[in-house]
Amino acid sequence: MNDDQLLCEHCLADNELRDEIRKRGSVIEKCLVCHSTGGQALPVSDRSVRRIFRALVRLYYSEWDYNHHLGGDSLQTLVFGRNRIFNLPENASALDFESVFLVLEDDWYPADPCDITLGGGYWDGGVLWGLRDHLDGDVHQVVLRAFNKSDLELEADVRTLIESVRPDIAAVLGTGVKFSRARIGVKARLKPKSPAPLYSSHSQYLPFSLVDIDRPPVAKATEGRFNKDHVSILYLASDNTTAIAELRPHPGHLVSTAEFELMRPIRVADFSKHDIRGFLNDDRLEQLRRILSFGGILNLPIQPEHQVLYSLTQRLGDALRAAGFEAVSFRSSVGPGINLACFADDAFKQVPESEAVSEVRSLHYEIEPRAAVEQNYDSTEYEIDKDDPLATLFDGLARRS
Repeated sequence: MNDDQLLCEHCLADNELRDEIRKRGSVIEKCLVCHSTGGQALPVSDRSVRRIFRALVRLYYSEWDYNHHLGGDSLQTLVFGRNRIFNLPENASALDFESVFLVLEDDWYPADPCDITLGGGYWDGGVLWGLRDHLDGDVHQVVLRAFNKSDLELEADVRTLIESVRPDIAAVLGTGVKFSRARIGVKARLKPKSPAPLYSSHSQYLPFSLVDIDRPPVAKATEGRFNKDHVSILYLASDNTTAIAELRPHPGHLVSTAEFELMRPIRVADFSKHDIRGFLNDDRLEQLRRILSFGGILNLPIQPEHQVLYSLTQRLGDALRAAGFEAVSFRSSVGPGINLACFADDAFKQVPESEAVSEVRSLHYEIEPRAAVEQNYDSTEYEIDKDDPLATLFDGLARRS
């Protein structure tokens, strides 16, 4: 393979473009851009490499960020270095990166409908919003109507949108897959009656098990993300850490956990992960925006004072069940893994002797600064946002993106 204008796996962050190069690339002696040795590489002129790069740009950035006519940086400046697409070291060659980048960026408005545009036609008021930065228009309308339209009317609207993305979200989980479930507290605290000198006199803990950690009985089921009061759903997570984090425990809490095994295949609406290589043209990227819009609503953290927002996710859950799905999966907003809400009563069974007890020793908060104005701000330049569930939802989605 010619070493000229190649992109190697070490140039890239952990994304689909790096995976593509690892799968199809050939080993090169040294990368001219990042100076790594022995990595897999592909020519930047490779059509898939170019399209995946452009799709990642559309996923992570809005044209406002990278079009200097709109006040943004140049796209080359935005993606050079360490970011969501590239992972270039400080000694990376900016000049050699430019020769690679220009091939990837060439022609913002390709004539081929199977290619990906990078501009929306700003001179006519068209600007491309990042897929994560802006809700799909139809999903946005559903959200607007969620708080003033009957359940049956809204469910029909949501069903239509779900059917439009069904091929991309429909998945089957096979028998034997295991998930975790957690419950704050333990069934009993036990102390040895006659501790030996070398035997710890500290308490031992009997974790909750079976019916005590399974889905709650209908009479005790309280409102949740996908269920109203007295509707019982089994909420699970891909790992113990995520299952515990979803409980929002306090330091000092003891938490019981147990594994649950899938006893039969189930149909899942999967909003947790999507490979961008399945969306490599403009129309398909808009389909991905719709999926990401649903996923953003599903995993939006809802504070206790805003639980009225559950009315939206509950309606989404109703529509998914009506569409034939037996579960829905989505990324956790507080843990590292995936959440699974299972609607079927007979799908999961607790794994014998999988119970465990954990103590919450501390909590980690990820803090990100947000724009603040001075107390004597100019009121002619701003308007106070509405303090209602809908405005709160849109603000939360904007902050998460």
